[in-house]
Amino acid sequence: MYNRSKSPQVRYSLESLTKSFFYFMQTQKMDEISITQICEKAGLARRTFYRNCENRQDLILYACDRLIEELQETVDFSSEDARQLYMNFFSYWGRHKLFLRCLKENDLYGLLVERFVCISSEGMRFPLQEKALGELVDPEQARFYCNSFLLGGVTRMLYAWAEDEFRADEKALTESILFLAPVQQKSWDGIPEKTLNGA
Repeated sequence: MYNRSKSPQVRYSLESLTKSFFYFMQTQKMDEISITQICEKAGLARRTFYRNCENRQDLILYACDRLIEELQETVDFSSEDARQLYMNFFSYWGRHKLFLRCLKENDLYGLLVERFVCISSEGMRFPLQEKALGELVDPEQARFYCNSFLLGGVTRMLYAWAEDEFRADEKALTESILFLAPVQQKSWDGIPEKTLNGA
């Protein structure tokens, strides 16, 4: 695992090494990229690499964690506005298409899913049908399974999006989710509307 220290020096080293790594990943497979290349491009010594990482995969994990942290700061996952939530989610990842493409082309996408579910399952509150959950014997357990379903679904959609060369736009992805997993919305005057798929 990479160095988890919050010190500015460690953060600077990891950021520099990660940017250098992804610079090469745009044109080379991960296994073809040497640690010497990464360090030279970053302007850092090899000992700095090994002080902060065990291997190149640690830089992937670091990049995943940083992007997920930024995502959580950017997108309000407690929002009850499902359409806006998913639009914001896909718009965020739309700004990181190159990263998603690099992961896909190097068979590393599973690392993003693993980190995303691990980091996010506790803190994220996707819009769910609260009334239905409240009627269950164990609503927190139901929420856990619902969140796991949604987290797995949206991360798989990101992979499919990359496979499709990002041809769909964020709105189309959002509407796909709302069609498959509709949630109860409130209209502007507070009167419940039909679910977003028109059912």
